[in-house]
Amino acid sequence: MLEDIKQYIAGCERYQVNKPNQQPKKNCLHPNKMLQDPWEVISIDLIEPLPKSAGYDSILVIVDQFSKIAHYMTINMNISAQGVAKISQDQVFKDIEVHQKVISD
Repeated sequence: MLEDIKQYIAGCERYQVNKPNQQPKKNCLHPNKMLQDPWEVISIDLIEPLPKSAGYDSILVIVDQFSKIAHYMTINMNISAQGVAKISQDQVFKDIEVHQKVISD
């Protein structure tokens, strides 16, 4: 009988439209401001773990949010935050002004 009730409720259009929302309320979103220049805002992401190749097992991805130019660097998974900063400074930002905001998860 319980299965019949579940099946009836799942197929009842009126219930599906009017049922109460059981999920907690979400916070307001704060979108990023409109960008005016390249390299104002960048996003950094690590893709890991990957199968080892030439001694590396991860990829560091740095993307300019204005132009969507992406830089990919092979790294090891056990890299520190200082290591990421040094690699990005040496390989990506050597000829670019300092960015205003970094987005990372």
